[in-house]
Amino acid sequence: MIILFQVVLVLLLIATVLFYIAQQVKADIYIQPIIGLMFGALYSSQDLQEHDATEYTLQCCIGFISLTIIWADEKK
Repeated sequence: MIILFQVVLVLLLIATVLFYIAQQVKADIYIQPIIGLMFGALYSSQDLQEHDATEYTLQCCIGFISLTIIWADEKK
């Protein structure tokens, strides 16, 4: 039980950092319910050739809530 509590605390810290990053890069923030129980974090980047940009995704799942942050950065 203590380990689960520590995992949830770490994920809440990650979610706080993700909100800060989202404010800095002017990203879209999505908060969504999850059917089921999920814990974890995800980082992804994808090159968008048709727009000459890179799309970034940060996601943190804590229990029944998913926090997703998506933004695009144009290549120079």
